[in-house]
Amino acid sequence: MLDFFKFQPRLPGLKEFPMESYSVECSLDRLVLGVDNIRCDVRLSPGFCQTTAKLAGLLIERETGIWTRSEKKRVAALAREQERFHESYTEIITDAVNKARAAKEIQIDFLAQIAIISMLHDEIRKQYDILIGYCKTAIRRSDLAHNEDNKEVLKLKENLAHVLSIRETVQRTVGLELCGYFREIRESDIRELREAVFGQDLPFLFDLLANPIVHMDHPDDDHFMIEAYDICLGRRVEDPDRYDMMLGLMRNIFAYLDMEETAPIAWSLDRRRRRMAAAEPSGDEETKKFQLQRLDGWIKHPQNIDLLLNRDLAKKQYQAMKREKADKDTLHHQRQRMKNQRLLMGYFFQQFSRTGLLERISASYEMQSLYRDFCPPLVPQQILQYLIAPRSRKQVKSRLKRLKKLYGKTFNLWPLNRKVVQMERLGKRKKRAYLIRFLRAFCQYHRDYCCFQVYREAAERINLVTDKKIIALSKTNRTLYEFLLPHEQEVGEKPILNHTVIKADLRGSTDITHQMNERGLNPASYFSLNFFDPITDILAEYDAQKVFIEGDAIILTIFEHEDTPRGWYSVARACGMAINMLMIINRYNKKSQAYQLPILELGIGICHRASPPTFLFDGDNRIMISPAINLADRLSGCHKSIRRIISKNVSPFNLFVFQGATDEEMEKTADDLMLRYNINGIELNEAGFRKLCQEIDLKEFYGDIPDLQLEKVRLFTGKFPTKSGRYQRLVLREAEVPAVNPEDLSQLYFTHRKYYEVCTSPTLYKFTKQLMNP
Repeated sequence: MLDFFKFQPRLPGLKEFPMESYSVECSLDRLVLGVDNIRCDVRLSPGFCQTTAKLAGLLIERETGIWTRSEKKRVAALAREQERFHESYTEIITDAVNKARAAKEIQIDFLAQIAIISMLHDEIRKQYDILIGYCKTAIRRSDLAHNEDNKEVLKLKENLAHVLSIRETVQRTVGLELCGYFREIRESDIRELREAVFGQDLPFLFDLLANPIVHMDHPDDDHFMIEAYDICLGRRVEDPDRYDMMLGLMRNIFAYLDMEETAPIAWSLDRRRRRMAAAEPSGDEETKKFQLQRLDGWIKHPQNIDLLLNRDLAKKQYQAMKREKADKDTLHHQRQRMKNQRLLMGYFFQQFSRTGLLERISASYEMQSLYRDFCPPLVPQQILQYLIAPRSRKQVKSRLKRLKKLYGKTFNLWPLNRKVVQMERLGKRKKRAYLIRFLRAFCQYHRDYCCFQVYREAAERINLVTDKKIIALSKTNRTLYEFLLPHEQEVGEKPILNHTVIKADLRGSTDITHQMNERGLNPASYFSLNFFDPITDILAEYDAQKVFIEGDAIILTIFEHEDTPRGWYSVARACGMAINMLMIINRYNKKSQAYQLPILELGIGICHRASPPTFLFDGDNRIMISPAINLADRLSGCHKSIRRIISKNVSPFNLFVFQGATDEEMEKTADDLMLRYNINGIELNEAGFRKLCQEIDLKEFYGDIPDLQLEKVRLFTGKFPTKSGRYQRLVLREAEVPAVNPEDLSQLYFTHRKYYEVCTSPTLYKFTKQLMNP
C-alpha cells in the first residue's frame, strides 16, 4: 500500500529539449500557367542542356567502364565539359535570380531550380539509353561481320548485360555527382547574390541536390535503402516496419511526449489514456493538419534523435564541458538532460519491443555484414525473415537449393545460422545503439522522401518546352519562363501590356454586292479600292495592325508594349484611326456619287482591354484572341428596327444608344443588351474612355451650343501624337443612356449608364477649337 504513494517520475516532454524543426516551403502557385493551362512553360538554355547531356554521357561511360572514345580524348573532354557545365550553370541561375528580382517573385527562382533538376533527370536517362544503344549496335555489327572470335562477341554481350544490371546505381551516382557540382556553385559563386536579393536560401532546395531518391526509378529497393539510408523497411501488409506504420508510430510517440504533462512512468492506466489521446488529435481539420506538420517537422530533423536518446554522445559532451571548466549551471543542465535521455530511451525501447519492431531493427543491422553473399538470388527482406522467423527458414533453404544449378554454386547457410544464435544473445546496450541508429536513419529517409514528393509535384507542374511552335505560342501569350545564357538572350518585341481593338463594319454590303452584280460591276474591286486598300495605307501612321478581314468588316488592333512610353496612346490613336477611316469613306463616296456607284456607310466600335490578348498559331500565322473583339463588334452594330425609326438624322452626332430591356434584365447578364443607332458613328467603351483620360489632357465642356441647336451637351477634347509625330485633335461626347420603349423609342427615364461617341462633325471641331482659343 505504501508503494502507491511512492514518488513516480514522469517522462520528460519534448519541451525539455531544444528541438529543431525542418519545413518544406516550395510552391509555384503564383506563377502563370502555360499554353496547356495545366503546367508552367519553361525553356532552359539549349546550350546548357547540351553541355549537361555531354557531361552526363561522359560520367555514365566512366561509371560503366564502357567508353565510346579513346582514353586521350575522354580525359580532355571530361575536363572541358566540367568547366563549361560550371560556367553555364552559374549564368543560368544568375539569370533566374535576376528575373525573379525584376518580377519581385521568388517562385521564379524556385521554378528554375526545379526545372534544372528535372532536365538533369531526363538527360541522364537519355544518355544511358544512348549507351545501351551503342552496346546493341556493336553486337549487331559483330554478328553481321560473321566474326569468328567468339570471345569478342561474348565480351560485347557481357558489357550489355553489365550496363543493364547496374543502371539504377549508375544513374544515381551520376545524378548525385552533377547535383554536387550544383551545390558547390551555389555555395561559392551565387550564394551572396541570392542572399542579397531574397535572404537565406531554402534548406529544402539545397538538400534536394543531395537527395538520392530523386535519381531513383525504384526508391523502395532494398539494396538502395540499405546503401543510401542504412535501413531496410518492410513492404508486406503484415510487416510492422512498413514506412507508413513507422511514421504513424513516431507521430504517436512525439505527440504523446508533446502533451502538456506526460504520465508517470509506472502508472500504466494513465499512460494508456494519454497515449490514446495523443494518437487521435483533437480539433478541426486545419488544427489536425497543423499538429501533423509540427510533429513531422521534428521527425524530419535527424539530429533530434541524438538530442533525445543518445546518452553516450551527451556523456562525451559533459566530459568535454568539465575539461573546459564550464559553470555549475551548465553542467547541471547537461546532467539533467542525460537523466531525461535515460528515461526517454526506456520509453522508446519499451514501445519498439512490445510491437516486435526492435527485433526486426536488430536483425536488419546484423544481416548487413553477410546479406550480399546471398543476394541475389535472395533479397534482403528474405534474409531478415530468416533471422527472425523460424517458419521462413525452410522456404529460404528450398529456394537456394532450387537455384544452386542456375548460379553454379552451393550457398552455405552456416553464417546465417550462426547469426541467429548471435541475435539470441544480443544485449540491451547493442539493441539501444541499433534503435538510435535506425531512428536517425528513418528520420533522414522520411525527410528525403517528403522532399522528393514535393519536388515531384512541382516537376509535374513544369513543361520543359523545346518545340519551336510551342515556344513561340507561349512567348507570344507571355506565359513562357526562359532561363538562358547571355548570348542566347533575344532582343525582340517587348511584352504587350494592353491593347485596343477597332471594328469597322460596312452597312448593307450584301445589297451593294447584289446591285453591282446586277449592273455587271465588280463588287470585290470596289470594296478593295474604296475601303480596304486606303485603310491599309494609314495603319503605320497610327501603329495599328490587321487582325481579321472579311467581305464587309475589318478588325484592327493597337498594342502597348513594356518600356515604350512613346507608344502608350493606343486609345487616342484608335480614335484618330477611326476618324480617318470615316474621312476616307466620305471622300470616296463623293467620287462614287459622281459615277452613280453605291455609297458606303460604316459603324465603328472601339474597345480597350487593360491586359494583353492571347494568341494561337495556324502554321506561321498568329491569330489573336480577345474579349475586346466581341465587344467592339457589339459597339459597331446598328439595329435595323432603330434605323427604321431614325430614318433621317439631322443631328451632328451619328451614334445613339438606348436601353430597351428592364434594369432587372440588365443586371442578370454581363451581355450587352443595348439598342444602337450607328451610321458613320464611332463608339468607345467606358474602359477606353478612362484610358484616354490617362493618355492625353482632355478639356471638358458642358452647356448649350446654339449654332447647332444643342442643349446640355458634355464634350471632351484634346490632342494626341500619331506615330510620325503629327498631332491630331479629338472631340468626344458623353451621353446618358435613356431607357426607352423598343417599339417607338419613346423615352421612359434616364439610366445611370453612359456611352461615348468619337465625334466627326466639322462644325463641332470648329466650335471646340474656338472654345480652346477664345
